[in-house]
Amino acid sequence: MAIEQTAQISLLDALYCEEEKWNDVVEDTNDDETHLTLPPSLLEQDLFWDDHELHSLFSKEAQAHPNPTLSLPRKESVDWILKTNSHYAFSPLTAILAVNFLDRFLCTLTANDNDSQPWMMQLAAVTCLSLAAKVEETHVPLLLDLQVEDTKYVFESKTIQRMELLVLSSLQWRMNPVTPVSFLDHIIRRLGLKSYIHWEFLTTCETLLLSVASDPRYTLYLPSVLATAAMLHVIHRLEPRRAAEYESQLLGVLKNNKEEVNECYEVIREVHSISNTGLSFHGCNNGLKRKIFQVQDGEILSDSSSICKKARAEQQQSLSPLSAN
Repeated sequence: MAIEQTAQISLLDALYCEEEKWNDVVEDTNDDETHLTLPPSLLEQDLFWDDHELHSLFSKEAQAHPNPTLSLPRKESVDWILKTNSHYAFSPLTAILAVNFLDRFLCTLTANDNDSQPWMMQLAAVTCLSLAAKVEETHVPLLLDLQVEDTKYVFESKTIQRMELLVLSSLQWRMNPVTPVSFLDHIIRRLGLKSYIHWEFLTTCETLLLSVASDPRYTLYLPSVLATAAMLHVIHRLEPRRAAEYESQLLGVLKNNKEEVNECYEVIREVHSISNTGLSFHGCNNGLKRKIFQVQDGEILSDSSSICKKARAEQQQSLSPLSAN
């Protein structure tokens, strides 16, 4: 009996954090919180640690290529996602996930779909943010309350729920994709930075990515390239004299194509310099009169049928070489 009690006490002890370390971090934060500095060697920690995780990220990352004719509707949808994400103080990852879901869903649509059903893009944006919030957030508003920002239509909850099933089906229920944040988190954890530097650097990179998410060129690059370019942009602002050294180290670990990273870097710098207004969007409905917009079951169900058929056809086509063997 005594042995069991001792084992339980040892197990519980392992769950307690050491408060001295926490106090050290807090004290350091007060000294340096106004200035974010990077370590002498950006990757001085063992960046060959757990390469298996990095290889796994590379193997799962993918690009989404929405129809170019949907660039303007996409921009409007992403802008709405970012505004609403900020309104509810959702995490940056929630917005990044919502944009990922939207881009992947748009790959199943055509310009004709948007022209014949002009409400589809807005419904898709609401749905993708709803799904992302359910994945990442602990508190999610009601579906009707989620539509607080500038919207031409307001959809009933049951309409959004049916659309959620359509989006989930078209994405083959893959709701944990590799995003630029996946690579940011991996690299920053390997830096071994103090917690406040860790989070400030991560937050700065995430904010930068959100500022360019609505640009159609955002979909041209793999998540690893976007993450690398964003980190380099932040590094150039923090340590311009050692930016080339850090760039070499990052490219060596992530093994990105330097030209592609530089191209993405220029896109980020261009878009960021144009906007440069931050992402503190707040609700302003401009006096628009909105009404609940009802979508007939048949309209969504017909889209669901065609998209599911397309997904099944593509899946069968990808599996056919394997069955031939």
